[in-house]
Amino acid sequence: MEKRIVFKGIRPAELPATISVIALMLFWISFFLRVDKTTLLEQIVTYLVIGIAIAVAGIMVYRLFTFSRAFNIEIKPEALQIKNVEIEASTIKCIFIKGYLLPVIAVKPRANLLVTYKYCFRFPEQEDQGIKLLTEWAERHQIEVVHKKFVRWL
Repeated sequence: MEKRIVFKGIRPAELPATISVIALMLFWISFFLRVDKTTLLEQIVTYLVIGIAIAVAGIMVYRLFTFSRAFNIEIKPEALQIKNVEIEASTIKCIFIKGYLLPVIAVKPRANLLVTYKYCFRFPEQEDQGIKLLTEWAERHQIEVVHKKFVRWL
């Protein structure tokens, strides 16, 4: 019986992407506030776009303030647990590793087209050992480990 291995993990900050998305949402809000809204349909579309932009900017600001909170990553014999979410090895399509300095790891399930935010993390300590053990675990379960950039869902 193999034991479970626990590492500390944190969410990736990705400051340039966060700042650019917030700036883009603020631009869209200011643009739609200045547009002449004469019909009811134009007013509905304007407030819908502004509402979505405020929601996206709010999510990004929240993530900006909470990215440094540590959580546990458990490598179990038949599953991987990231924070409170357990992913069975049979449901994982591949594992992405992006970057060399402060690498970001993403677990992509078979059912998802893009990687979700809750499946992205990085090791603040013992990153070499964590990546090595995660790679060995993935090889045991025939999960592809890819060293390249990935697209992440909001």
